[in-house]
Amino acid sequence: MMDQKQKEEWFKQLKPYRFRIIWTTLFFLLAILFLWIGFGKTLVLLIFGTIGYLIGKMRDEDLDIYSLIDAVRGMIGI
Repeated sequence: MMDQKQKEEWFKQLKPYRFRIIWTTLFFLLAILFLWIGFGKTLVLLIFGTIGYLIGKMRDEDLDIYSLIDAVRGMIGI
């Protein structure tokens, strides 16, 4: 079992990523629901996971949609 100090340290390390974790988890749960009804299994997981990560990244780094688009363009080379 973790003691209180270890838990605080763990939460402190994860705090900069809290919105990415929350949104990615939310969209993965939504994707799992879609998987249960059989809707494009792999594609849905990838799309929702990516959207959740991007929303979390925007919230964590206080980005607007335009700077996020520029970052994605830079990643894929457009």
